[in-house]
Amino acid sequence: MKCIVMNILMVCACLSSCGHSPIFKLEADVHTDEYDGLYIYLTHTGVVSREDDLKVDSALIRNGHFSFEYRVTGEPFVATLALPPKDDHFVYGLPDCYCIVEEGNVTLDYTPLGTQLKGGVLNQQYDNRILAKTREIKKRSNSIVAERDSLGKLRTLSIEEMEAFNQRIGALYKELQPAHICFVSDYIGTEVGAFFFFYYPESYYPEGIYAKLLASVDEEYRHKLELKKEKEKEAAAHWNESVKITEVGYPYRDFTCMDIEGKEVNLSDYIHPGRVALVDFWASWCVPCVQELPFLKSLYQTYHEEGLDIVSVSLDTKKSAWEAAVKKHQIPWPQISDLKGWKGTITKDYAISAIPFILVIDRKGKIAVRNLHDYKLEEAIKEILSTKN
Repeated sequence: MKCIVMNILMVCACLSSCGHSPIFKLEADVHTDEYDGLYIYLTHTGVVSREDDLKVDSALIRNGHFSFEYRVTGEPFVATLALPPKDDHFVYGLPDCYCIVEEGNVTLDYTPLGTQLKGGVLNQQYDNRILAKTREIKKRSNSIVAERDSLGKLRTLSIEEMEAFNQRIGALYKELQPAHICFVSDYIGTEVGAFFFFYYPESYYPEGIYAKLLASVDEEYRHKLELKKEKEKEAAAHWNESVKITEVGYPYRDFTCMDIEGKEVNLSDYIHPGRVALVDFWASWCVPCVQELPFLKSLYQTYHEEGLDIVSVSLDTKKSAWEAAVKKHQIPWPQISDLKGWKGTITKDYAISAIPFILVIDRKGKIAVRNLHDYKLEEAIKEILSTKN
């Protein structure tokens, strides 16, 4: 197998030196017209981090088929094939998948058990050694699920029985590990091998194997790995600090964003001394958030005159969707957002991992409630409002 890798690299080097760029051709069949009219994207997938992903081409799906023809100017790389999201939160049913951009004609088949690749040297190896095994495991897993569901129709399964079924399924997927490690080992000196190596965390590999493979990865990727680890460490530290300093009893944290008219504002513009503020973190695409709006309107109508203000912080990324939702649901209180969704700093500064999320800030500017809902939230607000000092 290592000879194959060397041959591929030698051919790429020869073609490059001769001024010839090989062509990668992909023909794909999704077996349904459900996605007709949508564009699917070919993305050069980052080896170490998804932040390095780069969209390089797109193709229109027609009659359940799409195709790519791409000029390969460097060594083969792993590409993600994916539809864009339906909106900020929901996705289409066609699963994302990988192929390897290399010289040759490749076919991609979306089967009920997973994708299947044919053609090309690396793509065929990837399918023979990884995807075929994955499809086999999926088939066996489906049989176990069918067995579990059949038994579940006769009686309620115990926790122990459910755990036993889960362990059987988990054991199947562990069978993929040796094939994955073997594939990675044979291609570790290439971008393709490095990608599949970093696909799983260090804990996935048996003791000693990870260090051995890491030593064979290109130095550029090892450097990026260190930068990624440092960034993750800093993010974790920031999150932990945010958890501590946004607990009940701490002063609220100010932030800058914009109102729905596009004017730059601060959260502090809506927090008034002597009044109580409810800060609602939501988004137009969040069904539970929208379902909570009638209750919040009731709170606003009942307690606004007693000193309760509300401000909503949207996690939308599209201003049009945000504006449409505010208009549709006739929300009477101020609306603000940075339109960065989960990628912004606001949720990180308040250690928010899910929405809807509620904060109540008391008359002195301190956090009095952190993520209560329904009657518990109303009881807390009544108590806070009854405290005049």
